[in-house]
Amino acid sequence: MPVLLLNWERSLWLGDASSQSGLSAHIGSHSGSGTCTSCDGIASLCGLMDLQTEVRVVLKATGFICLVLVGVPANLSVLLLFCHLRFTRGCLPPNDFILTNLAAVNLLVLFCRGIPQTLVALGLKHFMNDWGCKVVIFSYRMSRAMSICVTALLGCYQSVSVSPATPRWTVLKRWLTDHLPHAITIFWILNVFICHAAILHTQTPSINGSIPEYTLNLEFCIVVFPGFEVYMVHGVMYTVRDVAFVGVMVLAAGYMLLVLYHHRQQMKALGGGSQVSASASQAVLLLMCTYVALFGLENMLRLYQLSLSRVVSTISDARVFFASCYSALSPILIIATNRRLSGRFQCFSSAKKAAGDASTHRESSISHITA
Repeated sequence: MPVLLLNWERSLWLGDASSQSGLSAHIGSHSGSGTCTSCDGIASLCGLMDLQTEVRVVLKATGFICLVLVGVPANLSVLLLFCHLRFTRGCLPPNDFILTNLAAVNLLVLFCRGIPQTLVALGLKHFMNDWGCKVVIFSYRMSRAMSICVTALLGCYQSVSVSPATPRWTVLKRWLTDHLPHAITIFWILNVFICHAAILHTQTPSINGSIPEYTLNLEFCIVVFPGFEVYMVHGVMYTVRDVAFVGVMVLAAGYMLLVLYHHRQQMKALGGGSQVSASASQAVLLLMCTYVALFGLENMLRLYQLSLSRVVSTISDARVFFASCYSALSPILIIATNRRLSGRFQCFSSAKKAAGDASTHRESSISHITA
Protein backbone atom coordinates (compact mmCIF):
# COMPACT_ATOMS: atom_id res chain seq x y z
CA MET A 1 0.00 0.00 0.00
CA PRO A 2 2.75 2.60 0.73
CA VAL A 3 4.22 1.95 -2.72
CA LEU A 4 0.80 2.44 -4.27
CA LEU A 5 0.29 5.76 -2.44
CA LEU A 6 3.68 7.08 -3.50
CA ASN A 7 3.06 6.15 -7.14
CA TRP A 8 -0.37 7.72 -7.01
CA GLU A 9 0.97 10.96 -5.53
CA ARG A 10 3.59 11.16 -8.30
CA SER A 11 0.88 10.54 -10.90
CA LEU A 12 -1.22 13.40 -9.53
CA TRP A 13 1.67 15.86 -9.87
CA LEU A 14 2.46 14.70 -13.38
CA GLY A 15 -1.12 14.73 -14.53
CA ASP A 16 -1.21 11.01 -15.45
CA ALA A 17 -4.90 10.34 -15.90
CA SER A 18 -4.44 6.60 -16.43
CA SER A 19 -2.67 6.22 -13.08
CA GLN A 20 -5.44 8.11 -11.35
CA SER A 21 -8.10 5.91 -12.90
CA GLY A 22 -6.13 2.85 -11.90
CA LEU A 23 -6.03 4.07 -8.34
CA SER A 24 -9.78 4.64 -8.39
CA ALA A 25 -10.29 1.04 -9.49
CA HIS A 26 -7.94 -0.13 -6.74
CA ILE A 27 -9.89 1.87 -4.16
CA GLY A 28 -13.09 0.32 -5.40
CA SER A 29 -11.73 -3.19 -5.10
CA HIS A 30 -10.49 -2.58 -1.58
CA SER A 31 -13.75 -0.99 -0.49
CA GLY A 32 -15.58 -4.04 -1.77
CA SER A 33 -13.39 -6.31 0.31
CA GLY A 34 -13.91 -4.25 3.44
CA THR A 35 -10.47 -2.74 3.94
CA CYS A 36 -11.76 0.42 5.63
CA THR A 37 -8.40 1.28 7.11
CA SER A 38 -6.79 1.55 3.70
CA CYS A 39 -9.70 3.63 2.39
CA ASP A 40 -9.42 6.00 5.37
CA GLY A 41 -5.70 6.40 4.71
CA ILE A 42 -6.30 7.16 1.05
CA ALA A 43 -9.05 9.64 1.94
CA SER A 44 -6.68 11.42 4.32
CA LEU A 45 -4.04 11.55 1.62
CA CYS A 46 -6.60 12.98 -0.80
CA GLY A 47 -7.41 15.74 1.68
CA LEU A 48 -3.72 16.48 2.19
CA MET A 49 -3.12 16.65 -1.57
CA ASP A 50 -6.10 19.00 -2.01
CA LEU A 51 -4.74 21.26 0.73
CA GLN A 52 -1.26 21.29 -0.86
CA THR A 53 -2.79 22.17 -4.23
CA GLU A 54 -4.80 25.02 -2.74
CA VAL A 55 -1.75 26.41 -0.95
CA ARG A 56 0.32 26.17 -4.16
CA VAL A 57 -2.38 27.98 -6.17
CA VAL A 58 -2.70 30.77 -3.57
CA LEU A 59 1.07 31.27 -3.37
CA LYS A 60 1.39 31.20 -7.16
CA ALA A 61 -1.41 33.72 -7.68
CA THR A 62 -0.07 36.05 -4.98
CA GLY A 63 3.50 35.88 -6.28
CA PHE A 64 2.71 36.56 -9.93
CA ILE A 65 0.13 39.25 -9.12
CA CYS A 66 2.77 41.07 -7.06
CA LEU A 67 5.27 40.77 -9.91
CA VAL A 68 2.79 42.24 -12.39
CA LEU A 69 1.55 45.02 -10.09
CA VAL A 70 5.09 46.08 -9.22
CA GLY A 71 6.96 45.36 -12.45
CA VAL A 72 4.61 46.71 -15.12
CA PRO A 73 4.17 50.25 -13.68
CA ALA A 74 7.86 50.46 -12.75
CA ASN A 75 9.10 49.43 -16.20
CA LEU A 76 6.58 51.70 -17.90
CA SER A 77 7.76 54.60 -15.73
CA VAL A 78 11.41 53.98 -16.63
CA LEU A 79 10.58 53.59 -20.32
CA LEU A 80 8.41 56.71 -20.51
CA LEU A 81 10.83 58.86 -18.53
CA PHE A 82 13.75 57.89 -20.74
CA CYS A 83 11.63 58.51 -23.85
CA HIS A 84 10.76 61.94 -22.44
CA LEU A 85 14.45 62.68 -21.88
CA ARG A 86 15.20 61.50 -25.42
CA PHE A 87 12.68 63.86 -27.01
CA THR A 88 13.49 66.85 -24.79
CA ARG A 89 17.29 66.57 -24.96
CA GLY A 90 17.68 65.08 -28.44
CA CYS A 91 19.76 62.07 -27.38
CA LEU A 92 20.37 59.68 -24.52
CA PRO A 93 23.71 58.84 -22.88
CA PRO A 94 24.86 55.28 -23.69
CA ASN A 95 24.00 53.99 -20.21
CA ASP A 96 20.46 55.36 -20.46
CA PHE A 97 20.08 53.90 -23.96
CA ILE A 98 20.96 50.45 -22.62
CA LEU A 99 18.62 50.86 -19.63
CA THR A 100 15.79 51.86 -21.99
CA ASN A 101 16.21 48.59 -23.89
CA LEU A 102 16.36 46.70 -20.60
CA ALA A 103 13.07 48.23 -19.42
CA ALA A 104 11.41 47.37 -22.75
CA VAL A 105 12.39 43.68 -22.68
CA ASN A 106 11.53 43.42 -18.97
CA LEU A 107 8.07 44.77 -19.74
CA LEU A 108 7.69 42.13 -22.44
CA VAL A 109 8.72 39.40 -19.96
CA LEU A 110 5.97 40.42 -17.56
CA PHE A 111 3.33 40.71 -20.29
CA CYS A 112 4.17 37.35 -21.86
CA ARG A 113 4.70 35.30 -18.72
CA GLY A 114 3.58 37.10 -15.61
CA ILE A 115 0.06 37.88 -16.82
CA PRO A 116 -0.68 34.38 -18.28
CA GLN A 117 0.62 32.71 -15.11
CA THR A 118 -1.58 35.01 -13.04
CA LEU A 119 -4.64 34.11 -15.12
CA VAL A 120 -3.91 30.40 -14.70
CA ALA A 121 -3.51 30.82 -10.95
CA LEU A 122 -6.90 32.57 -10.85
CA GLY A 123 -8.54 29.57 -12.50
CA LEU A 124 -8.55 30.46 -16.21
CA LYS A 125 -7.38 27.68 -18.53
CA HIS A 126 -7.33 27.03 -22.26
CA PHE A 127 -7.58 30.75 -23.06
CA MET A 128 -5.10 30.51 -25.96
CA ASN A 129 -4.90 28.46 -29.13
CA ASP A 130 -1.74 26.84 -30.52
CA TRP A 131 -0.55 29.95 -32.35
CA GLY A 132 -1.24 32.12 -29.31
CA CYS A 133 0.93 29.78 -27.24
CA LYS A 134 3.69 29.85 -29.84
CA VAL A 135 3.75 33.66 -29.95
CA VAL A 136 3.61 34.10 -26.17
CA ILE A 137 6.27 31.49 -25.32
CA PHE A 138 8.59 32.62 -28.12
CA SER A 139 8.21 36.27 -27.06
CA TYR A 140 8.88 35.35 -23.44
CA ARG A 141 12.01 33.38 -24.25
CA MET A 142 13.30 36.11 -26.53
CA SER A 143 12.65 38.89 -24.01
CA ARG A 144 14.15 36.90 -21.14
CA ALA A 145 17.24 36.13 -23.23
CA MET A 146 17.56 39.79 -24.24
CA SER A 147 17.29 40.78 -20.58
CA ILE A 148 20.41 38.84 -19.68
CA CYS A 149 22.23 39.99 -22.85
CA VAL A 150 21.44 43.66 -22.27
CA THR A 151 22.44 43.44 -18.60
CA ALA A 152 25.77 41.91 -19.61
CA LEU A 153 26.23 44.64 -22.23
CA LEU A 154 25.54 47.27 -19.57
CA GLY A 155 28.23 45.74 -17.37
CA CYS A 156 30.74 45.68 -20.23
CA TYR A 157 30.08 49.28 -21.17
CA GLN A 158 30.36 50.48 -17.58
CA SER A 159 33.63 48.55 -17.19
CA VAL A 160 35.05 50.33 -20.23
CA SER A 161 33.71 53.68 -18.98
CA VAL A 162 35.53 53.47 -15.64
CA SER A 163 38.75 52.12 -17.13
CA PRO A 164 41.92 54.27 -17.13
CA ALA A 165 42.10 56.97 -19.82
CA THR A 166 44.75 55.21 -21.89
CA PRO A 167 44.68 55.42 -25.71
CA ARG A 168 43.52 51.81 -26.12
CA TRP A 169 40.69 52.13 -23.60
CA THR A 170 39.65 55.46 -25.12
CA VAL A 171 39.43 53.94 -28.60
CA LEU A 172 37.46 50.94 -27.26
CA LYS A 173 35.06 53.21 -25.38
CA ARG A 174 34.42 55.32 -28.49
CA TRP A 175 33.95 52.20 -30.63
CA LEU A 176 31.59 50.54 -28.15
CA THR A 177 29.51 53.71 -27.79
CA ASP A 178 29.04 53.93 -31.58
CA HIS A 179 28.15 50.24 -31.93
CA LEU A 180 25.69 49.75 -29.04
CA PRO A 181 22.67 49.51 -31.42
CA HIS A 182 24.55 46.98 -33.56
CA ALA A 183 25.37 44.87 -30.50
CA ILE A 184 21.72 44.78 -29.44
CA THR A 185 20.67 43.82 -32.99
CA ILE A 186 23.19 40.95 -32.98
CA PHE A 187 21.78 39.75 -29.64
CA TRP A 188 18.27 39.66 -31.15
CA ILE A 189 19.50 37.58 -34.11
CA LEU A 190 21.44 35.18 -31.86
CA ASN A 191 18.47 34.59 -29.58
CA VAL A 192 16.09 34.02 -32.50
CA PHE A 193 18.36 31.15 -33.54
CA ILE A 194 18.46 29.73 -30.00
CA CYS A 195 14.77 30.18 -29.14
CA HIS A 196 13.21 29.01 -32.41
CA ALA A 197 12.17 25.72 -30.78
CA ALA A 198 9.39 27.59 -28.97
CA ILE A 199 7.64 28.07 -32.32
CA LEU A 200 8.12 24.44 -33.40
CA HIS A 201 7.18 22.55 -30.22
CA THR A 202 4.71 24.76 -28.28
CA GLN A 203 1.01 23.89 -28.20
CA THR A 204 -2.05 24.10 -25.97
CA PRO A 205 -2.53 21.41 -23.32
CA SER A 206 -4.90 18.56 -24.08
CA ILE A 207 -8.38 18.67 -22.57
CA ASN A 208 -7.90 15.44 -20.58
CA GLY A 209 -4.80 16.86 -18.89
CA SER A 210 -2.36 14.16 -20.00
CA ILE A 211 1.26 15.30 -20.32
CA PRO A 212 3.60 13.47 -22.74
CA GLU A 213 7.20 12.69 -21.85
CA TYR A 214 9.90 15.34 -22.30
CA THR A 215 7.39 18.15 -21.94
CA LEU A 216 7.65 21.49 -20.17
CA ASN A 217 4.26 21.96 -18.54
CA LEU A 218 3.43 25.67 -18.21
CA GLU A 219 -0.26 24.88 -17.54
CA PHE A 220 -1.59 27.45 -20.02
CA CYS A 221 0.74 26.03 -22.72
CA ILE A 222 3.06 23.05 -23.05
CA VAL A 223 6.34 22.62 -24.92
CA VAL A 224 6.50 19.06 -26.25
CA PHE A 225 9.96 17.95 -27.36
CA PRO A 226 10.06 15.05 -29.83
CA GLY A 227 12.61 13.05 -27.84
CA PHE A 228 15.21 12.97 -25.11
CA GLU A 229 18.03 14.18 -27.37
CA VAL A 230 16.14 17.30 -28.50
CA TYR A 231 15.01 17.94 -24.92
CA MET A 232 18.59 17.81 -23.61
CA VAL A 233 20.13 19.76 -26.51
CA HIS A 234 17.79 22.71 -26.03
CA GLY A 235 18.15 22.65 -22.26
CA VAL A 236 21.94 22.60 -22.47
CA MET A 237 21.94 25.29 -25.17
CA TYR A 238 19.88 27.68 -23.02
CA THR A 239 22.06 26.94 -20.00
CA VAL A 240 25.33 27.48 -21.89
CA ARG A 241 24.10 30.81 -23.25
CA ASP A 242 23.02 31.99 -19.81
CA VAL A 243 26.22 30.82 -18.14
CA ALA A 244 28.31 32.58 -20.81
CA PHE A 245 26.60 35.94 -20.31
CA VAL A 246 26.59 35.58 -16.52
CA GLY A 247 30.32 34.86 -16.77
CA VAL A 248 30.72 38.14 -18.66
CA MET A 249 28.78 39.88 -15.88
CA VAL A 250 31.02 38.37 -13.20
CA LEU A 251 34.18 39.43 -15.05
CA ALA A 252 32.82 42.94 -15.58
CA ALA A 253 31.79 43.18 -11.93
CA GLY A 254 35.20 42.00 -10.76
CA TYR A 255 36.98 44.53 -12.97
CA MET A 256 34.72 47.37 -11.79
CA LEU A 257 35.32 46.47 -8.16
CA LEU A 258 39.06 46.57 -8.77
CA VAL A 259 38.84 49.95 -10.52
CA LEU A 260 36.58 51.36 -7.79
CA TYR A 261 39.04 50.21 -5.12
CA HIS A 262 41.93 51.97 -6.83
CA HIS A 263 39.71 55.02 -7.39
CA ARG A 264 38.89 55.21 -3.69
CA GLN A 265 42.56 54.96 -2.77
CA GLN A 266 43.39 57.82 -5.15
CA MET A 267 40.56 59.97 -3.79
CA LYS A 268 41.82 59.44 -0.25
CA ALA A 269 45.31 60.52 -1.32
CA LEU A 270 43.95 63.60 -3.15
CA GLY A 271 41.52 64.55 -0.41
CA GLY A 272 38.25 64.10 -2.38
CA GLY A 273 36.95 64.07 -5.94
CA SER A 274 34.03 63.36 -8.19
CA GLN A 275 31.86 60.36 -7.33
CA VAL A 276 29.67 60.34 -10.45
CA SER A 277 31.38 57.43 -12.20
CA ALA A 278 31.68 55.52 -8.93
CA SER A 279 27.93 55.91 -8.26
CA ALA A 280 27.05 54.74 -11.77
CA SER A 281 29.34 51.73 -11.41
CA GLN A 282 27.80 50.82 -8.06
CA ALA A 283 24.32 50.98 -9.62
CA VAL A 284 25.37 48.64 -12.45
CA LEU A 285 27.03 46.31 -9.93
CA LEU A 286 23.78 46.16 -7.96
CA LEU A 287 21.82 45.22 -11.09
CA MET A 288 24.31 42.51 -12.07
CA CYS A 289 24.51 41.02 -8.57
CA THR A 290 20.71 40.86 -8.42
CA TYR A 291 20.58 39.05 -11.74
CA VAL A 292 23.35 36.59 -10.82
CA ALA A 293 21.60 35.67 -7.56
CA LEU A 294 18.26 35.05 -9.27
CA PHE A 295 20.03 33.27 -12.11
CA GLY A 296 21.57 30.83 -9.65
CA LEU A 297 18.21 29.93 -8.15
CA GLU A 298 16.55 29.58 -11.54
CA ASN A 299 19.23 27.38 -13.06
CA MET A 300 19.40 25.03 -10.09
CA LEU A 301 15.73 24.35 -10.77
CA ARG A 302 16.41 24.07 -14.51
CA LEU A 303 19.11 21.45 -13.98
CA TYR A 304 16.68 19.53 -11.80
CA GLN A 305 14.10 19.78 -14.58
CA LEU A 306 16.51 18.23 -17.06
CA SER A 307 16.67 15.12 -14.87
CA LEU A 308 12.91 14.56 -15.19
CA SER A 309 11.04 13.14 -18.15
CA ARG A 310 7.88 14.99 -17.02
CA VAL A 311 8.38 18.34 -15.34
CA VAL A 312 6.29 18.95 -12.22
CA SER A 313 4.28 22.16 -12.54
CA THR A 314 5.40 23.31 -9.07
CA ILE A 315 9.05 23.26 -10.13
CA SER A 316 8.20 25.04 -13.38
CA ASP A 317 6.24 27.72 -11.50
CA ALA A 318 9.12 28.36 -9.08
CA ARG A 319 11.66 28.56 -11.91
CA VAL A 320 9.50 30.98 -13.91
CA PHE A 321 8.90 33.10 -10.80
CA PHE A 322 12.62 33.50 -10.11
CA ALA A 323 13.25 34.16 -13.81
CA SER A 324 10.63 36.92 -13.80
CA CYS A 325 11.70 38.52 -10.51
CA TYR A 326 14.53 40.42 -12.19
CA SER A 327 12.07 42.03 -14.60
CA ALA A 328 10.11 43.42 -11.66
CA LEU A 329 13.04 44.35 -9.40
CA SER A 330 15.43 45.91 -11.93
CA PRO A 331 13.29 49.00 -12.74
CA ILE A 332 13.04 49.76 -9.02
CA LEU A 333 16.82 49.54 -8.73
CA ILE A 334 17.20 51.73 -11.83
CA ILE A 335 14.90 54.42 -10.46
CA ALA A 336 16.58 54.33 -7.04
CA THR A 337 20.12 54.61 -8.43
CA ASN A 338 19.65 56.81 -11.50
CA ARG A 339 19.89 60.49 -10.59
CA ARG A 340 17.99 61.73 -13.63
CA LEU A 341 15.04 59.39 -13.01
CA SER A 342 14.91 59.95 -9.26
CA GLY A 343 15.15 63.72 -9.90
CA ARG A 344 12.22 63.54 -12.32
CA PHE A 345 10.13 61.63 -9.78
CA GLN A 346 10.97 64.22 -7.11
CA CYS A 347 9.99 67.01 -9.51
CA PHE A 348 6.66 65.32 -10.25
CA SER A 349 5.93 64.78 -6.55
CA SER A 350 6.95 68.37 -5.70
CA ALA A 351 4.78 69.78 -8.49
CA LYS A 352 1.84 67.68 -7.33
CA LYS A 353 2.33 68.81 -3.74
CA ALA A 354 2.61 72.45 -4.83
CA ALA A 355 -0.59 72.15 -6.86
CA GLY A 356 -2.36 70.64 -3.86
CA ASP A 357 -1.13 73.42 -1.55
CA ALA A 358 -2.24 76.09 -4.04
CA SER A 359 -5.68 74.52 -4.31
CA THR A 360 -6.01 74.36 -0.53
CA HIS A 361 -4.92 78.00 -0.19
CA ARG A 362 -7.40 79.08 -2.86
CA GLU A 363 -10.26 77.25 -1.15
CA SER A 364 -9.38 78.78 2.22
CA SER A 365 -9.28 82.27 0.65
CA ILE A 366 -12.69 81.79 -0.97
CA SER A 367 -14.20 80.58 2.28
CA HIS A 368 -12.70 83.57 4.13
CA ILE A 369 -14.17 86.04 1.62
CA THR A 370 -17.55 84.32 1.77
CA ALA A 371 -17.57 84.50 5.52
